[in-house]
Amino acid sequence: MSIILFFTTVTIALFAILNPIGAVPTLVSLTQNYSTKEKDGVIRKSVLVASGMIIGFMLIGVYIFSVLGIDISDFKIAGGILLFKVAFDMLQGKTSNTKLTQAETEESQEKEAIGIVPIGTPLLAGPGTITTAIIYFNSLSVSIPEKGSVFLSVVIVMFATYYILKFSTKIFDRVGKTGSLIISRIMGLLLAAIAVSFVISGIAFIVTSSGLF
Repeated sequence: MSIILFFTTVTIALFAILNPIGAVPTLVSLTQNYSTKEKDGVIRKSVLVASGMIIGFMLIGVYIFSVLGIDISDFKIAGGILLFKVAFDMLQGKTSNTKLTQAETEESQEKEAIGIVPIGTPLLAGPGTITTAIIYFNSLSVSIPEKGSVFLSVVIVMFATYYILKFSTKIFDRVGKTGSLIISRIMGLLLAAIAVSFVISGIAFIVTSSGLF
């Protein structure tokens, strides 16, 4: 796979699982009584928290695998199953409970706090997003330039997320809840395909390395 194709694939995958347009209705409902300055502060904090978590787990993921004795192929299979669950929920027009639970929404009372929980994590940097980043960054076949392209993908996607959330009210007024659900379903379809490829890749590596074929 060429580095341009790899970069494009990673960027699309991260954007699909982050699904910032799908997060717009949640942000609008949680910040409806906020001033513009307060809302901007929440958005900045949420993007910084999400970026830090994604990049942090990307970097330490390989060490976690080593300590726990987990192979990247095992993680691909488990991660693919998790991503498919998220994708299935998105296709049904629901916010996956792997990303955001009702309890987390209810607990976010302080204005600044919602930038961390639930928007920063788990709505943006949820298990699915972190899993996707770890798999792409730590796969055995990934070269140093490709690892750099994963970093670049994260930066680009988080910048796009920031501006989508910044103009969330205008976007929500234009597309409405129905429009955001349609977009979420399209993202869910892409994510389901990526999830299946992770599972197949993980199983193929295990079968090949076992010497059965």
